[in-house]
Amino acid sequence: MAKSNKFSQWLSNSINESKDKKYRHRLLKENLDQRSKALEILKSYFQKAHEDVRRHLYKVAGLSLDPLDSPPAYDPAKGYPECLHIRTLKGYFGEVFAGLVAENFSPFEYNWKVPVFLFRFHKLAFEQLEMWRQTGEKPGIIPGSSGDDCLAFQRDEKGRVVRSLVCEAKCTPDHQSKMISDAHEKVSDHNPIPVNRMQLIEILLEYDDPESSQWVESLRQLWLDKSITDYERCDLVSYVCGHSPVKGGRKTWIPADKPYEKYTGGRRLEAIEAHLCDVEGLVREVYGKKDEVNG
Repeated sequence: MAKSNKFSQWLSNSINESKDKKYRHRLLKENLDQRSKALEILKSYFQKAHEDVRRHLYKVAGLSLDPLDSPPAYDPAKGYPECLHIRTLKGYFGEVFAGLVAENFSPFEYNWKVPVFLFRFHKLAFEQLEMWRQTGEKPGIIPGSSGDDCLAFQRDEKGRVVRSLVCEAKCTPDHQSKMISDAHEKVSDHNPIPVNRMQLIEILLEYDDPESSQWVESLRQLWLDKSITDYERCDLVSYVCGHSPVKGGRKTWIPADKPYEKYTGGRRLEAIEAHLCDVEGLVREVYGKKDEVNG
């Protein structure tokens, strides 16, 4: 995904760092005057994040995505993802937003790259869409996918992964403290190498471009080379909410000077807190969702 300065114009950015520099809190606040200018590139970023699913579904169906070919009579990706329940789309929004922050706001002052998103492994979503196509029954509320919400990496000049950024994402139109607690608990797991690296490789093997091939080699080396000694896992919690604190002079929901109490990972952690206006409206606009107005 390409970087864009429109994101930094849309979201004001303030950072607090702990004395030992192992914890950073980043508050992103929306400049509403810039939303319309950022919306086009925002939609493009989200479309690219989900493009692997569309490509995968067409491949399974034996169909071509080549724009020069005649359009198929049946679209295996029809309704994806916009016809899924709004709660599912909020979850997706949070996961893609975490990747957007990783690539555009340089957590820990490193340049991170998200090689691909893992949406194709959310099997329940595809089962719901297939039921909708066959019976007309609208997709309902389903659990999110297991595993990592988003993974970003930093590579050296030789293409070797030197850092992983494991992201746990939450998104709510209001404020839910339990989401913050759950996110910090989940990202505290003790594995140094992301558990979903094999799924990333599985996806990237289906692409024949040089960049994807390079990522396959980098991730395989991270997986199999036990001699790597200077590798580091970093953690990121991304919390998108629609309400800001209003009492007691408080400015953030997540502590700005020290890790949230439920975080026990012991690694470098950056907490991203994004205060956006009309979160559900933004999710609907980004995904082109028109039904379930009160969903």
